[in-house]
Amino acid sequence: MMISTPDGQSSSPRQSDHALACIKNEIVSCRLAPGAHFSEAELSNRYGLARAATRAALTRLTDVGLVQPVPRHGFIVTPITVASLRELFELRLMIEPQAAALAVGRLDPAHLRAINAAPQNAKSKTEQLAFVDSNRAFHSEIARSSGNRRLFALLETLADEMQRLVHLGLFGPGGSVHEQREADAQHEALIAAFEAGDAQAVQQASRLHIEHSRALAMDRIVKGLAPSVLA
Repeated sequence: MMISTPDGQSSSPRQSDHALACIKNEIVSCRLAPGAHFSEAELSNRYGLARAATRAALTRLTDVGLVQPVPRHGFIVTPITVASLRELFELRLMIEPQAAALAVGRLDPAHLRAINAAPQNAKSKTEQLAFVDSNRAFHSEIARSSGNRRLFALLETLADEMQRLVHLGLFGPGGSVHEQREADAQHEALIAAFEAGDAQAVQQASRLHIEHSRALAMDRIVKGLAPSVLA
């Protein structure tokens, strides 16, 4: 199957998926910095991607809010602002601990532990991105196990933006092994609470983990350790 584009070029799903993964990884790792301007042609040339595949990838990244089109001027990587960061974590704190509590008795803790296998103390770019993907899968599994499809869908809309903030908080400038180990301990606390079947402990562990992530991301922004717009 080929995906047609307005200029008559076409891209296979495989090419589009490759372009999506490539560009998204650059955004998540902040190698394409928040607020950076670029054109479709620039990205195609920089990463050796087909133009049609790049266009399809940018459409998908626009849909999830990681890039924004700028009429007649290409695209911009969606900035990280203090206001948007605050709103994102407020929403997570309102709904994610409850989703976790609903998952008690429905979730397989052994499966969750297996998902959590990516090394927290990641060094290389590849290891860091592997952890960020693993972290997303970890939280998605909890939300999916809530049994509430609407709740899961809502949390999934936040997941792409959260991947960038997780990378920024743990692996961006100012990140430390201590913070990475603390985040890992919080995942272990969540798994232990699921193993115990304790919904209240699950809610508390989820809340503490979200608050820790918020503090790390906010610290990077406020201290100017990451490109952002302080608004």
